Amino acid sequence: MNLIFTRPHKILSDNSKTIVSLNLPIHGHCRPTEICLRKCYAKSGHLAFPLPVRKQYWVSKYLSQPNIKDLIEECRSYQAVRLSGSGDLKQGHIPQVLKLARECPKTEFWGMTRKTEIASVLTNRLPNLRLMVSIDRSSPSKARDWAGALCWGPRMPGDSIPQDTRFKVFFPCHQSGRVLKNMEPMDKDCPGVWHKVKNCLSCTKCWTYV
Repeated sequence: MNLIFTRPHKILSDNSKTIVSLNLPIHGHCRPTEICLRKCYAKSGHLAFPLPVRKQYWVSKYLSQPNIKDLIEECRSYQAVRLSGSGDLKQGHIPQVLKLARECPKTEFWGMTRKTEIASVLTNRLPNLRLMVSIDRSSPSKARDWAGALCWGPRMPGDSIPQDTRFKVFFPCHQSGRVLKNMEPMDKDCPGVWHKVKNCLSCTKCWTYV
């Protein structure tokens, strides 16, 4: 794939659920589980089209260099910005994510990662920066040992989730906006997946958990 991409008009990506997100590539960024490989929402649909994928690689490169003035200006316009709306963060992104949170104190930066080493450096380092470690039934035991906040996703029908206060939210597997058949609702499910709230700003549980 030709990854040449000129600077986008807008660095953040519009998202009907999260409002905006900082989208990153899957390849070379994610550490997928077995279920991730089969059910990843970014492998199909709009996120997998050539133009969005080229933008994702551009954003990753941009987030790895020191001058992120334009991104800071964009983020200041929003109440909350989801990190890695697609893909996952890399070690080289850490300094600039911290810079974003420092320079935009009124913006909540939140998201999920499969990488405990990323979460350990970023989450709660600043009052407006929170990452949950995302696991599913195919995750390695090392991820399950993470002492901080966890989320479970994608949650598949029949999953047995431990009763553990570390879990803040579950994400039932859904495709094209519809939850998979035979999926029973659970109290900690993301209400957006079940279309009980308009968007993440109507819920906020992913960055206001205690």
